[in-house]
Amino acid sequence: MRALEVVISLLLAAVPVIAANSAAEAPTCGALCIGLTTVHSGLCNVTDIECICTNAALNAEIQSCVTANCTIKEALQTQKYSYGLCGRQGEDRTALVWIVGITFGAIGLSAFGLRCLARLHLGAQSWGMDDWVMCAAILLMIPLCVLSVPLTQHGLGLDMWFVDFDDITSILYYYFWDEMLYITALALTKVSILFFYLKVFPKRSFRISAYVLIALNICYALGYDLVLTFQCSPIDGAWLSWDGEYNAKCVSINILGWSAAAINIALDLATIILPLPELFQLSMSWKKKVQILLMFMVGFFVTVVSAVRLRSLIEFGTTSNVTQDYVEVGYWSTIEVPVGIICACMPAIRSLFSQVFPSMFGTTRGDTKSGYTFGHSQGYPSKMTGPSRLASNAGSAQIRVKQEWTVMSNPAENRSDVELRSFEQQIAGADSPKRITFHKNRLDEWSKTEKSPTRGPRRQDSRDSHETVV
Repeated sequence: MRALEVVISLLLAAVPVIAANSAAEAPTCGALCIGLTTVHSGLCNVTDIECICTNAALNAEIQSCVTANCTIKEALQTQKYSYGLCGRQGEDRTALVWIVGITFGAIGLSAFGLRCLARLHLGAQSWGMDDWVMCAAILLMIPLCVLSVPLTQHGLGLDMWFVDFDDITSILYYYFWDEMLYITALALTKVSILFFYLKVFPKRSFRISAYVLIALNICYALGYDLVLTFQCSPIDGAWLSWDGEYNAKCVSINILGWSAAAINIALDLATIILPLPELFQLSMSWKKKVQILLMFMVGFFVTVVSAVRLRSLIEFGTTSNVTQDYVEVGYWSTIEVPVGIICACMPAIRSLFSQVFPSMFGTTRGDTKSGYTFGHSQGYPSKMTGPSRLASNAGSAQIRVKQEWTVMSNPAENRSDVELRSFEQQIAGADSPKRITFHKNRLDEWSKTEKSPTRGPRRQDSRDSHETVV
């Protein structure tokens, strides 16, 4: 024992700058492992601090001794002591944690704000179930991202041995709630997207599939929230049992993390793939197809983020450096949720931009109640001029009326120009003095009259203008 005291004294004497601080912080268990392992291994002289700090084989033996003979708290204190002894600096990623959280939280909130602005522009009738569900997702995203600030204040992003024991407990407590916020927010985001699908696609088989996915997402969120809540018995063991001194029985958080991530990726892919067959049947310009494709690429990016996050789960729950190794899984989670919300808000944002920048985003026929715009599978001409064109078209081919058109006519002395305008154009405030809606057989009768040699062209004035219901 006397020899060991001499060894430790020599070690401290070799580094007088840190001796006063490190000696007080070095636990007895750690000091014994450092001193005895150095003497017994013969790899380094006890006074050669540089050799002790840089010899990998010696450090591995010291680490094994500490792991086998010291408590978790003593091991952390020993690691902190060795860093000070060797003049090493730990890694600091605290800024990364809160910058990622606040930045992506602000972007997600901005996307939701534009969504609400689009609803305000279209009227209260455009607000639907998908918007209410998105409100719930936003209410969960905000604390998920904001919690990155107190997490860094307690030391997330620093090496665990530089963090106070009480702060480690606080970090794990915040993570306990973060896990449930993350799971639930992702599920609600997908549910919101699926409710949006129900607004746009009326096909019965599609709607059944959408409702099934909604039910699966709800079951996923409720199931994992319950499992995460009761992952330890008692419940507070989830944030108190890290030091091995608190008696609690816990399931493997690593298994929970991997299984939840795998199911989430499967639900992501199902939600993205579900509407693709319906979208391929739409007839629209290449510009609109590219815009819709870009929206779905954002959805695929969410899935990519989920896959990248899997790599950070390798050490999740089994690491010996919690406050450092939980950084990646934390910031990827705070990226994934806002990006998913952005994806869910993009159709509404596009609808808003199509009103503000029509030349860039264009306008398409769609569900005027929902406010989302998608092209129909059929295209129609918007204008025909002159009764002679109506007559020739009626005589050469049978007219097929596939949707209601309103014929706008302006009085003229000899003849009138006839313009077909859709219902949406009337709403937009087009100049329309009178309105005539033609049925097919009425067009045929009118065209025959025009071709009759005994009668001249019919003059149409304001008194002739009337409305016929199809």
